[in-house]
Amino acid sequence: MISDEIERLRQLRDSGALSEQEFQQAKQRVLNGSPQAAFGGSPPPLPHAAPVAAEVTVCGLRPNVYAALMHASQLLTWTVLGTVAPIVMWIVGKDESVEVKRQGRIIINWMLSSLIYAIISGLACLIVIGIPMLIVLGALWILFPIIGAMQAADGKYWKYPLSIEFFPIDAE
Repeated sequence: MISDEIERLRQLRDSGALSEQEFQQAKQRVLNGSPQAAFGGSPPPLPHAAPVAAEVTVCGLRPNVYAALMHASQLLTWTVLGTVAPIVMWIVGKDESVEVKRQGRIIINWMLSSLIYAIISGLACLIVIGIPMLIVLGALWILFPIIGAMQAADGKYWKYPLSIEFFPIDAE
């Protein structure tokens, strides 16, 4: 059936066995003739039989998902895990993926910067101005990791504003 053959072509395209252009050409041949004509004779093997390049993973997750979890783990900041989890995740994953390495540097830079800002704000509490500074910093401790996680999930790098670059993000 034509619909079965087009579905088979979609599976091959989704698995990476066919490019989008090859998919469109084969689909057009199926619509204009017989399903066997789509491949110039016999159809290619099913997607599970096609050789597919190994996908890079970090602890079984795609690098962008792992990086998003690294950012999100900072939301545990009110516990010891909020400091330890992102660092441990970065140490574990930095050698497996350049993306994880960069995202980890972004996170570590923010953690060090926010620690400095917290110390300055704490000292400024002696002259009252530090209280609003701590409130703003507390909001940023929640907001920045959420935005960073969303950007990382999309495969983008988002340098936290106000972050001092202790570790160069683009250094390899």
